[in-house]
Amino acid sequence: MTIWQPDLTLFPGPRYLAIADALALDVKSGGLQAGDRLPTHRELAYRLGVTVGTVSRAYAEAERRGLIAGEVGRGTYVRMPEPELPHSSPTDPVPGLPDAVGMDQNHPIMGRERDMLGATLAEMSRDPQTSSLLLYQNHAGMAAHRVAVAAWLSKSGFNAHPDRILLTDGAQHGLAVAITAIVSPGDCIATEGMTYPGIKAACQLRLARLEAVAIDDEGLIPEAFAEACRHHRIRALVTTPNLNNPLTGVLSLRRREAIVETARRHDVLIIEDDVYGFLVDRPAPFAELAPERTIHISSLSKCAAPGLRFGFIHAPDNLLERLGQIIRSTVWMATPLTLEVGRRWIESGEMDKLAAEKRTAATRRQTIASQFLGNVMQSHPSAYHLWLPLPDDWPEREFVMEARRRSVLVTPGSVFTVGRGSARNGVRVCIASPPNEETLVRGLKVLHQLLNAEPDPIVSVI
Repeated sequence: MTIWQPDLTLFPGPRYLAIADALALDVKSGGLQAGDRLPTHRELAYRLGVTVGTVSRAYAEAERRGLIAGEVGRGTYVRMPEPELPHSSPTDPVPGLPDAVGMDQNHPIMGRERDMLGATLAEMSRDPQTSSLLLYQNHAGMAAHRVAVAAWLSKSGFNAHPDRILLTDGAQHGLAVAITAIVSPGDCIATEGMTYPGIKAACQLRLARLEAVAIDDEGLIPEAFAEACRHHRIRALVTTPNLNNPLTGVLSLRRREAIVETARRHDVLIIEDDVYGFLVDRPAPFAELAPERTIHISSLSKCAAPGLRFGFIHAPDNLLERLGQIIRSTVWMATPLTLEVGRRWIESGEMDKLAAEKRTAATRRQTIASQFLGNVMQSHPSAYHLWLPLPDDWPEREFVMEARRRSVLVTPGSVFTVGRGSARNGVRVCIASPPNEETLVRGLKVLHQLLNAEPDPIVSVI
């Protein structure tokens, strides 16, 4: 239990609000971490010299704000903070840093997509069938688009069927749809101890409890998943088996089979996020190993362009109706115009070429990164990002702040962390985001210099 005793003299107004405000400040400043167990109502009341009822009102207010959660038999815990939503586009200039090297947003290396899009839109403008794309469509998506996706997914290593596909406005929308469809508030969702923040955000919107599963350089540890299933009633496992974000691990077939065995034994659904799968020679996906319990999610954002918003779900028959209801209630249907662009690129073979080009470009950039960070970085030869562990005397927040001061943007590991025991001191570096290799090198040089420098003691105090 955390020994927490706020100074209420700093907060005017009713005592219960002062306690809630103090708790909010300590969570924001890092004085309280996600997972910290708070004092009991009676104990905190005794420490602060207030009534138990005052503390109960304070905790209720803090829970209403999403700061804490109570669990029968375990007490009151600090909740994981909701990830901050970006206020600007990744391509917008950063205020005060117009020439910043953006290595904090994970998007593909841009190539000839603009020219392709112009040609495709010109073709569509001459096609009399294009007018049908302006009408309402079935919430699952047009049949021709689902057939194209099934053909694309077949390259992932499993037998995808058009009737089991639903189209979404990107993979993030797909994740939100899947989690909303199968998770009730309070359900326990397992995921990697370090995972994509969008998974955390989708679970939090559904008021689900996240259970961190231990990982290593390869990814999810099957024994740790089995242990979590024995101690918690896990509703679903949400996992990125190919190029974990941020550690870049790829799960071996042996581990995937062990995880499937545990999921079947404990009746756990699997939500498989495979947006980076095309960048690696991937083992069989969970959708092939356990089709009866796997919701497979991916998109064309990472192999074509994020603005295309072409996502897709492949799911078991018994979940299709519920998933479709969520799509209908959120966007009614994914945007037919952008889906048509993607369909044409898939059927013409251009999407295969784009994917191959992205992988080649990512491999080249990883080679460049290794020239500056090779002794310390953790990565995969064809990933869009890398993980940069930091020495103990370089706390990640201070490193990020100093890199920003030098006009380089990276993401601290805490953004990806689920549960306090999973924390690693490091930053994610997105090497695909800089517009060209010259800009990439400029950013890598700064990170290399910082790694070999001592933290500024003034920055440390701040």
